[in-house]
Amino acid sequence: MLRKTAIVTGASSGIGRETALLFARNGYNVVLAEHTSSTKEVEEEIRLLGVEVLSAPFDLEDESKIKSFFDTAFKNFEYIDCIINCAGIALKQKLFIDVTSEEIDRILNVNLRGNMLACREGLKHLTSQKHGSIVNVSSILGETGGSFESVYSTSKGGIIALTKSLAVEFAPFGIRINAVAPGFVETNMTAGLDEEARNDCISQIPLSRLGQPCDIASLIYFLTQDGASYITGQCIGVNGGALRFD
Repeated sequence: MLRKTAIVTGASSGIGRETALLFARNGYNVVLAEHTSSTKEVEEEIRLLGVEVLSAPFDLEDESKIKSFFDTAFKNFEYIDCIINCAGIALKQKLFIDVTSEEIDRILNVNLRGNMLACREGLKHLTSQKHGSIVNVSSILGETGGSFESVYSTSKGGIIALTKSLAVEFAPFGIRINAVAPGFVETNMTAGLDEEARNDCISQIPLSRLGQPCDIASLIYFLTQDGASYITGQCIGVNGGALRFD
């Protein structure tokens, strides 16, 4: 039986790391996108699970590296079942009028343009298979917006629009494309919260806790499976019942 392979970007930590490990635990080979943070530790954990793992250079701000990454992945594995786009960045919260043009360019280039290019390059290969799925990671702020997070919210809202558009465009090729929108999750992006800010966030969450990377990874995994075969073009929130964070 042909072993399926999952491509995961942003796999060195947080949601991407947990997602890569979950696929490996379920018998998938995994291709990891390696940028500034090493994926060596994740690779070692995955190998212990008895599946193949490959790390390749990747940079959402470098179109040539994005293309090379996907070419390498599809060259090395016979069958790629899914692509999980977790990679992204955030800046410190700022009043919008204080955000520099350079900061705007960086967020949009990485979170939106970079992930658009990743989808494009991945789809070039998936269309020849006539099968596969993509899951993009957006954010609750992409749905609701957030004070002092205007640029980040815009980039993540764009991911939702991209997902919905591509889902319609590539459904005839047998490809499903969905997004997940995490709320506040225990990752490097939230590690800097002081106790007051953390408690304020939790107070707005009906389930009274921050999310864990595994909460998001579980939904991502489901969306790639046969049980989700009639789900495409959706952005599904994973936020503990919260509607917004301001």
